[in-house]
Amino acid sequence: MSGTLIYKNSEFVTREQLPSIPTPVPTATWRPIAHYDLVEALDRQLAVRDIRIAKEEFALAHNGLRLFGVLELTVPGANGRSGIDYNFAMGIRTANDQSFATQLVAGARVFVCSNLAFSGDLIAMNRKHTAKFDLNADLSRAVDRFEHHLATFGGKFDGLQSRHLRDWEAKELIFDAFSRGILPIRLFDAVARTYFDPRGHEAMPDVAPRNAWGLHNAMTRAIKQLSPASAFQTTTRLGALFGLMAA
Repeated sequence: MSGTLIYKNSEFVTREQLPSIPTPVPTATWRPIAHYDLVEALDRQLAVRDIRIAKEEFALAHNGLRLFGVLELTVPGANGRSGIDYNFAMGIRTANDQSFATQLVAGARVFVCSNLAFSGDLIAMNRKHTAKFDLNADLSRAVDRFEHHLATFGGKFDGLQSRHLRDWEAKELIFDAFSRGILPIRLFDAVARTYFDPRGHEAMPDVAPRNAWGLHNAMTRAIKQLSPASAFQTTTRLGALFGLMAA
């Protein structure tokens, strides 16, 4: 399994290891959800819609209190180039230290280097761990929203491949990504070198096309250097820059 979610200060784990992660004691107004229970319940909701998990990756941070995950999904009737250049994916992040809500986001995994494209907003779930958090009911609604969004998202993702970029247009997008604080400035050299240096394109065919697809892939390759929390947030904000917002 590739290390898409293995970052500094985080720990790669399997689903089978999740039951051993302690869950804090709930309070009257706050209900932490065991990481394993969340993943299992989500798997069940996907399965009843005939959506299968082809690959999964999980990483823990902050002493196991925060979980980040990517599920690569086989979706029946998927459109566009899903299954050819990419598979649909679901991004997951959840925290049992009250730092952020449970969030699910639609995405795609690019096959050639296991980098990710996420929708520009958290379209499926953004649920705080309150006493009213009904795991199965809330996940059912979230997966319905996720499934409804896939066709739109897939079409927009395919559209990146048909959006030709002249060099000055690519430079403008790179400028926007850094000037707006979407990408940290320390990634500038990696993005510019990856996209504009043709000598490296033989090993990175996903960045070779002179289009928005290639530039987005150059940026998401660089994002893999970030911590899980930063990578998740940065990838969703990058999706907004490239027009992957939910309709």
